[in-house]
Amino acid sequence: MRSWIIVVVSLFELSLARSRLCLDDFDLPDGSSQEYNYKIPHGDEAGYWAKIDKDATGQDRRVAFSRSFYIFGRFGESSVEGEDTTITAGLYKDDELVYKTVINCNQGSWENWILNQNGKEERILHGTLDKACQAGENFDLIMKNDNFHLANWIFNAQPLQHEVRVFSRKTNKVRRNPITGKTETVYIDDVERPAVKILSKSGIYNATHFRFEATGSALFTRLAFGPCNAWPDNLDSECQQVREWVHSRSKANLTDETLADLKKGADANFTRGLGVFGNNIITFNPVCLSGKYFNWIQQVIHADHKIPLYLPNGDPNVNRAYCCCTDMRTGQVFGNNLERNCQLMTECVTYNPECDHAFDPEIGKEVFEDMGTEEENI
Repeated sequence: MRSWIIVVVSLFELSLARSRLCLDDFDLPDGSSQEYNYKIPHGDEAGYWAKIDKDATGQDRRVAFSRSFYIFGRFGESSVEGEDTTITAGLYKDDELVYKTVINCNQGSWENWILNQNGKEERILHGTLDKACQAGENFDLIMKNDNFHLANWIFNAQPLQHEVRVFSRKTNKVRRNPITGKTETVYIDDVERPAVKILSKSGIYNATHFRFEATGSALFTRLAFGPCNAWPDNLDSECQQVREWVHSRSKANLTDETLADLKKGADANFTRGLGVFGNNIITFNPVCLSGKYFNWIQQVIHADHKIPLYLPNGDPNVNRAYCCCTDMRTGQVFGNNLERNCQLMTECVTYNPECDHAFDPEIGKEVFEDMGTEEENI
């Protein structure tokens, strides 16, 4: 029987040079591991990640905060003879499976499993890998929780699911029909979501642990978690690479026309994005001052648990985000000081943030000299 390593780390928000406002971001013991058992912060605390609130009309509304799990690792040059290379990761309620993915490198395939309502493991999705697992290469696996029945697995920027469903969503608003004079419920048409709902015995937000294990040549090196963006190590002063990495795993769904237009600029390497199967929305992509450096003001950074999902009148809070003064080399919140260097995005739009202290004049000189622009025109 496997003996899982169980870790509980501090719950203060981190802004490392490889993530923004994650609850946790840490290297695994000894630099790598083939198994890990992560206790989800507040995972056993009822009403923290998901709860029932009353909206402006007094009706109960089920709400859930989105969150992402990031696993980083690498494939070794060789594995134990005869042992296949596999990666398995999943959400668990204590020891009970909620939702997992199994990546079979030797077969070039993947499978997603739940524990169904009858207490049996059931495969609900499967497919083939777009790219083979290569010895010596790094890999990443993201698990995004969007709501009670939606969770996206993303392996090396490939979504591990296939089809979408389109439907009309009922809102809590009403309007008067100008023809009949009757009051009608307002619906939002053409809403797209992944076709397969995660109808496991225990819901996604009942999970208390996130576990992952590997066989063969696969090794895990790092875990990050939270309502946040994270990216690979060693990308200091590589803003455009970070931007492209985050974008390729985002919910962007760029058209051919947009991609053609982008070929003329810094985002020429952008992919289409993953649409509804992606991680975070495109507006959370880092903004670069140049190919190397981050803009010292990032006007849209992913919201955390402190910003409410809904406004007092019951409307969705569509401006749930921070605006932050940023380290120009790393992209992290300047000085790792959220209190001093971040404010609500809505406040940032109304009042320009005071981020002069985050501007590095040496970087500014380098960037604007490269652009052929005098520094005094910054």
